[in-house]
Amino acid sequence: MPIAHRPLRLAALTALASLALVRPSAAQDVPTPGDDDGGFNRGGRTAFQFLKIGVGARQAALGEASVALVRDASSAFWNPAGISGIERYAASLSYTAWLGGTRYSGAAAGARFEGIGTFAVAIAALDYGDIPEAVVSDPDGDGDARTGGTFSGGDFMAGVSYAREFTDRLALGVGVKYLHESLWEHGAGTVAFDVGTNYDVGYNGIRLAMAAQNLGGAVQFLADSLTDRTEGYDLPLVFRVGVSGNVLGPDAFVGVGGGTHRLVCAIEAINTNDFSERLHLGAEYTFNELFSVRGGYRVNYAEGNWSLGAGLSPTISGVQMRFDYAYVGYEFLDAPHRFTVSFAY
Repeated sequence: MPIAHRPLRLAALTALASLALVRPSAAQDVPTPGDDDGGFNRGGRTAFQFLKIGVGARQAALGEASVALVRDASSAFWNPAGISGIERYAASLSYTAWLGGTRYSGAAAGARFEGIGTFAVAIAALDYGDIPEAVVSDPDGDGDARTGGTFSGGDFMAGVSYAREFTDRLALGVGVKYLHESLWEHGAGTVAFDVGTNYDVGYNGIRLAMAAQNLGGAVQFLADSLTDRTEGYDLPLVFRVGVSGNVLGPDAFVGVGGGTHRLVCAIEAINTNDFSERLHLGAEYTFNELFSVRGGYRVNYAEGNWSLGAGLSPTISGVQMRFDYAYVGYEFLDAPHRFTVSFAY
């Protein structure tokens, strides 16, 4: 690497190391006896929890260890620097049959402009479905307080991301997004920001990456005397630090198999302001650049620890397509299924 690029390389590595060692000050809490997470659990104290639902079947199948590995349009949901992997134009559509009969959908599209950078737009929505309405008291005295009516709600996100490669190895990205959450007659909206980096070490496909997501102020849902938290609710601040590398295939630790067999592994550390640290592990095997199988495991989760998935990547009329599926195993809840269709040309 040229000498002029070394300060940028050093800055990126220093940022990664610092982020891995420092917990955000807002995440400090008094230990609670009996907590399985080591005493730090502020579940229910942050708003817009849908932001922690991963968008993308490939990422879910990898145990969400994707901050350094995945570099396509869907990176707008994980690490804005990852969209720098778009070569020209790219788009993805994702659907998740989420928990409790809810449905989560997301879409992203990006384009590279030479000499300027890469831009991407992304939207996501969580639909709560129809929820049976009930009143506090039983109007008929039959033990059923339901009125027979229903109400609903949902979450929505729309954002724009920008990434630029400052060297042939280092990419930086930023994103801004509008968030809105509603339930019955109440709702709230706010703006949040994402930042991220992606660095190619230049050896065996190793990449280092970090991202800070959902940077923003507190949100107040009931701006009247009904509220029980006048200070509002924080956004779920998420810090990601990850590394990925080629284990098998060309430019890999085990340089066999030519272009027919390829194995990539990734590991990612997660630090949030409402739970203790977590770890994501993932691996992806690809045959002939056409068919992929994936597996992942998430450490320090009560549910949804392991995941499996597959993908098919044909080229049709010059358009590189990818069809991905992911299954995440849950013990006590219905396991969600994820589907993603992606295009690149």
